[in-house]
Amino acid sequence: MKELEDYNWFPKLLRNFQTEFIGFVVSKFNVYSGFVEHLNKRSLPQQTMTDLCSGSGEPAISIFKKSNGFKKLVLTDKYPNILNAVDERILYDAEPMDVMKMEFKPDTCYTMFNAFHHFTDEDKLKIIQKIQESGSVAFFAEILEPRLDCMLKVFLTTTLGTLMFTSFVKPFSFKRLLFTYIVPVNIFTITFDGLVSVLTSRSVKQYQKLFEGYNSVKVLRLNNGLTSIILIQIQPQK
Repeated sequence: MKELEDYNWFPKLLRNFQTEFIGFVVSKFNVYSGFVEHLNKRSLPQQTMTDLCSGSGEPAISIFKKSNGFKKLVLTDKYPNILNAVDERILYDAEPMDVMKMEFKPDTCYTMFNAFHHFTDEDKLKIIQKIQESGSVAFFAEILEPRLDCMLKVFLTTTLGTLMFTSFVKPFSFKRLLFTYIVPVNIFTITFDGLVSVLTSRSVKQYQKLFEGYNSVKVLRLNNGLTSIILIQIQPQK
């Protein structure tokens, strides 16, 4: 199964509405606070944080500003949603960046937030191998698991949540209001992709089994009050 936003034919307008809504929700409710705490406990050299599958730029921007291990943030995506970042340390690469085709650089920390489930298990292993061979490190955080309670949480967020919060999402857009409250196609697409995300997600045990034999890959569970995060840490091959 694939999410609508993964198809080339999916309208850019609706894709941006979707990624902007998700970015708003996860930042508004500090969904990744557990990851920030984990990150700040580690001794990391000052390096570039390159975010993969960035979408609207959130939550990478919020995490970058709250963490103390990075000197620069580069946002990338196959379908870039270019933003005007006030902070000169933040850059959104305007070139479409396909994770499966890109070259990974050494001395870089790669991140991915709630997008790893978009890839097949075979592609996940290829990404891990490329990062390890480059001598870089990576943190991939997933907030979804294939559980009924997670499915219910996503359904409520993408239906009632979309109705409640859309008018607060930035940048403000009358078209966003039109396609949410008058012609509710935005609610349908966000809900559909949200439910498919849960169905294509993996549990901690499934990730651990997938990465058996990869000694430099650790799968952790980070808990905060609101949600549980599955964190995949990737280190260079020794």
